[in-house]
Amino acid sequence: MINNSQIQPILNNLGLDQLEINCYLALIKKSPQKASELAKKFETPKATVLTALYRLADHFGIIKRSRQKNSFLFWVEETNDLLHYARRRHQESLDSERLIEQLVPELRSMMNLDAAKPQISYYEGKEGLKQAFEKVLEEADEIIGYGSNEDDVKYLPELYPHYYERRVKKKIPVKAIIPATDFNIQSFSNNTKELRTAHFVPKEFNYPIQVNIFKHTTIFYSFEESFALVIKSRPIADCLKMIFGLAFVKAGELNKHSHC
Repeated sequence: MINNSQIQPILNNLGLDQLEINCYLALIKKSPQKASELAKKFETPKATVLTALYRLADHFGIIKRSRQKNSFLFWVEETNDLLHYARRRHQESLDSERLIEQLVPELRSMMNLDAAKPQISYYEGKEGLKQAFEKVLEEADEIIGYGSNEDDVKYLPELYPHYYERRVKKKIPVKAIIPATDFNIQSFSNNTKELRTAHFVPKEFNYPIQVNIFKHTTIFYSFEESFALVIKSRPIADCLKMIFGLAFVKAGELNKHSHC
């Protein structure tokens, strides 16, 4: 049950300003009314009140108006009109989000990445680490990297396992070199389902650092120091991809000849 003190914040969240809220609630209690009556009630110029009433009628569609001689009468016909407006606004927001999702790759493709200077961003603290991980899901089409799931879960337990589920839903594959700790071996038993191609290396190579490379971006995560460093540079990303490729082949050979 919503009490009176909650009504104004809800209406304000829908986009109504204070005068519009006052006029709407006044018409809820008594309809119809003229703008002059409401202007007198709120000690506000009639022209200002009329502007608020026209917005309630034309933009929000939550009150009605009708001409009577030389003035207008305003009234609330159906309180469900407020719900109808909220639903229209929600749908418009969803439509805008879908359009922006289509627009962002187009805008990104227009960027002159070859001519641009390298971009370096620093993310600090747990929230910063989370932001860096979210950046991967937003931009990557494939992830190449080194790291331990054990560190992910230890330092950012709130992200997992939902992070993997979201990555799979976006159809982003991973090619990874992973230290062969007991935790990691157990965690990475669903490589095919989780779109992951992985080779293990001896657990002595386990270290609380993770590296993700995708497109022209490289992200270094330092869990113990609680920060992430994001470098957007094609030469750096390409160089690290080549180094990773060599390491991945060697890790595959290790897997064939040992159990790490």
